[in-house]
Amino acid sequence: MRLFDLATQFHDLEVVACNVDRNTSAPLLETYQNLFEQFWRQNCLAGFLVGQEAVKHLLPRQQGSLFFTGAPAYLRACPPFTGFAAAKAGLRALAQGMAREFGPQGIHVAHVIIDGDRARGQFAQFVSTKGEDGLLQLKAIAEIYWQPHCQHNSARTQELDLRP
Repeated sequence: MRLFDLATQFHDLEVVACNVDRNTSAPLLETYQNLFEQFWRQNCLAGFLVGQEAVKHLLPRQQGSLFFTGAPAYLRACPPFTGFAAAKAGLRALAQGMAREFGPQGIHVAHVIIDGDRARGQFAQFVSTKGEDGLLQLKAIAEIYWQPHCQHNSARTQELDLRP
């Protein structure tokens, strides 16, 4: 991917975060094949493409981190988000497989579940009832992403679940 070539032109790659923020309310019988495929492409396929390219750039130095942003939907697949949940479950499986394949080669791969970060843009009334610490703060999320990157190779986190 050209983006990785540009990003590594002047500096070595250390951390890659694959974060897809796209979800649509769609009851299963209203989820047509193209929408289901769109969820899969935006989450699972995008994770595969970004992950594959990131590993190509990280492997020569045998170090670095690759983080995939998941969602709690993969655990509970609640309607009307079943298609989205299936895509996020695939992303988690990808992260686990990559962690096992590339961890021994020095690449830290982790799946980070973020719950509630989308609420600000979608559910204003809900947000107003939560208070200052009732929703995840962007700075706190960034700090949590940095912590696993700094972990020793002998004790790595494979999955984190962030909730307010």
